[in-house]
Amino acid sequence: MKIPMIADLTDAFLSKSESMEDRILQNTLARIDAEPARVRTDALGRVTAINPAFSALCGFRFEEIQGLKPGSLLQGRDTTPESILVIREAIRKCVPCSLEMVNYHKDKSPYRVSIQITPLLKGNGELEGFEAIEQKLD
Repeated sequence: MKIPMIADLTDAFLSKSESMEDRILQNTLARIDAEPARVRTDALGRVTAINPAFSALCGFRFEEIQGLKPGSLLQGRDTTPESILVIREAIRKCVPCSLEMVNYHKDKSPYRVSIQITPLLKGNGELEGFEAIEQKLD
C-alpha cells in the first residue's frame, strides 16, 4: 500500500477546491443572469448599475446608458401617460410603486413589463437612489 505524500494530498485538495470554486462561480453567474432585470439609479434618477438580465431584456449595455435616465430610453409611443405619472409621483414622494406598462427595447420594439420601483435610503435616511425590478409579461 502506497502512503500518500503531502504534495499528493495538496494537489488532490487543490484540484477539488478549484472544481468546487468553478461550480460555485458558475451557479452564481447563472443566478445573476436568471434573476429579474434590475436597474439602479442615483438620487437624481441617473443609471448607476444594471444586471445582465436587464441587458438581455432591453438590449442596452451598461456603457450605453450609464448616467442616463431609464425612462428616456425605455418609454415610447405606447407607454401611457398614466404609467409615467405613477412613476414620477412615486419618485417625487420617495415611495415604492408597482405597475405594468409598455417599455421599448434598444431596437425600438415594444414589450409589456411589470415594474417594482423601490427607493434606496442611506443609513441616515437620506435618499441614495432607486432600484427598479422589471419582469417581462406575455
